[in-house]
Amino acid sequence: MTKDAPRGVSFLLREYKVGDQALVIIDPRQHKSLPHRRYHGKVGRVTEVGRRAITLDIKLGNKTKTLITRLDHVKPFGVK
Repeated sequence: MTKDAPRGVSFLLREYKVGDQALVIIDPRQHKSLPHRRYHGKVGRVTEVGRRAITLDIKLGNKTKTLITRLDHVKPFGVK
């Protein structure tokens, strides 16, 4: 898939629950709520789910950071 192609809507249909793990994959097509590039490829635990946004706790070094981002930049990690 090229970056010029339009994106589908399947990422909006995914359901996240508190406690799930999610992978941060930055999508350059959506500039709203874009996470910093240091979080790209990191795995976090979902702490809050909203209509358009999701809140993750991400372990970065020996600190835990809170990341609030849109569903465009997140995808599920692992299979339960």
